[in-house]
Parts: sequence; C-alpha cells; structure tokens
Amino acid sequence: MLKEVFKYLAGLILAILLFWWVLKGIDLGLLGESVRKASLVGLILAGVLNVSHNIFRVLRWKALLRPVKARIPFLPMFSAVILGYMTTWVIPGRLGELVRPALLTAREKVPLGPCLGSVLADRLMDMMAIFVLFAIGTFAVTFTGTAAAYAAEIQVTAVVMLLAAITLLSSLILVSMKRGPVESFLKGRGRFVRWIGRTLISVSMGTAAFRDLRLFVPIVFHSLMCWLMINLSTWVGLRAVGVDISLMAVFVLQPILAIGVAIPTPGGAGGYHAMMKAGLVVLFGVGEVLAVGAGILLHLVSVIPVIVLGTLLFWIEKYSMADIRSGIRAVKSLGAEPIKEMP
Repeated sequence: MLKEVFKYLAGLILAILLFWWVLKGIDLGLLGESVRKASLVGLILAGVLNVSHNIFRVLRWKALLRPVKARIPFLPMFSAVILGYMTTWVIPGRLGELVRPALLTAREKVPLGPCLGSVLADRLMDMMAIFVLFAIGTFAVTFTGTAAAYAAEIQVTAVVMLLAAITLLSSLILVSMKRGPVESFLKGRGRFVRWIGRTLISVSMGTAAFRDLRLFVPIVFHSLMCWLMINLSTWVGLRAVGVDISLMAVFVLQPILAIGVAIPTPGGAGGYHAMMKAGLVVLFGVGEVLAVGAGILLHLVSVIPVIVLGTLLFWIEKYSMADIRSGIRAVKSLGAEPIKEMP
C-alpha cells in the first residue's frame, strides 16, 4: 500500500513540475481568451472520433486472439479496452495495460499468457502504425525554425524506431514458432531462468495470429485505421482550437504526444501538455499560448469521454474489483508452471 501511495505522489509531483514548465512565461489572461475562442462543436467531434477509434482497436484485438479463443463477444472486449484506458488515466504507472487482459481473462476465460501477449502485440502494432504515419508525415511537411535543420535526422529516427518495433515483434513470433526447442532448453535450468522462459513463451503465444495471412491483413488494416482515426481526432481538435496545421503535420506530432501520454503521471497530466507545447512550438512554429491551450483542451477531450464511458460500462457489465484481483493473481503466477496448450 505504501509503495502505491509513493508511486502516486511521485507521479503527482512530476505532473506539477511539467505543468510549471508548460505554463512558465505564459500570460494566463491570453491563455483563457484562447481557450474561450475554441469551437465547442469541433472539440465534441474530436472527442467522438477519439472514442470511436477503439472500435478498430477491438477488431484488431479479436483477430490477435482468434488462434487462442474464437468468437469472443465484442462488448466485453470493448469494455476491457475502455476500462483499461480509464485505469491508465486515473492511476499512474500504465496499470491499464494489465487491467485490460485481466478483465478479459476473468470474464471470458481467455488464457492469460496469450492474452498478455496479444496486448503486447497490440502495442507493437500501435508503434509500427505510428512510425509508418510518422515517416510519411516527415516527407510531406515543411519544418520550421530549429527543426528545419534536423529534418533528415527526424526522418532517420522514424525509420529506426519502426525497424526496432518490427524486430521485437519478429522475435516474439520466432519464439512462438520454436516453442519446443525453447522448452527443451529450459529443462534443468535454474528456477529464475525457467520462469523467464515460460513467461516469454506464454506471451509469445499471443502473436500466433501473425502467422496466418487471413488474420495478419485485418490486423494491419485495423492498426492503420485506428491511428488514422486518432490522428484525425487530434487534427480536428487542433483546428477547433485555432491551430492551423495539416493532417500530415499531425502524423509527425503524434509520436511526441504518445511519449507524453506514456509519462507515468495521474491522468497523463503534464506529460501530454508538455509534449503538445514542445511539438507545436519547435516543429511548426505555433505560438506558445495557442499551443498550451491546445494541450489543455485536447487532453480533456481525450480523458473525460473515456472516464464517463468507462464508468457506465463498469456498471452495465457488472464488473467488480474481484475480477481485477483475480486477473492480477494470475499475472503473478504466470511463468511459475509449465505452459498449457492453447484451446
């Protein structure tokens, strides 16, 4: 309990420091005026688009899990995704990444190892979609100011990060294909090595869908549609606030925003705002006041609908904390026992 309190306080302090940097030198009167001028209709549309992208995320997750368990209902998967996001927004530490498979495991009896593996594969596909669009964007936009001198380096970075994600995903697929030799290697090894090996095998089983072209193509399609929707949502939101940049520019901005969201602060506060300000000002020469206002409003557009929808789904689907605790206990035991065959 003390450890969790410490984590929360550390995340809160980090958020405060980031907000201090974001608001440093900003005229609060001008910031308030900028926020008031934003189009409410545009912001609502951005929020609807942002929530709607999860339809493609669920369809991709269904394809990833099809070799593990076919015909998983849509609503429990959608609920697990939204509740996972809600947990991430409310509690620091990216715990939503564990809550999502834990809920699905508890409710639909999906084997936890492959379910965790599918979430990891899901995130790797996110990375690849982000970097593909990022690379396209870097060749399509004109950078301003300091960033203009580093355009080539930015393009190379996009390609390198894409290759790193592909390498990690390929390694998991290889482990899943060579499961027998890996299990033979683990026999007679130390307890810790066996635990690591069995966990790796369990997680790698969540990548089995990539070996089936009939599943691989939909996974790629849904990944691209998912991130096109997110980018479109961000672009609509920026336009609503008054930031005049192209959709291709948002492709370049999105990896920076992803880094901000990954910073373990409560509700992603501070990190998202700092990256929005830095990205818009440094890359595209947007005024600081406008950039800060965009960060504040688009963050609210992302967080509030998920919290409201997540609360409703928790009640409608009759989830309980016991579901989450059951999944967490299973996470702790992952790798302790020999791997069971998938159904």
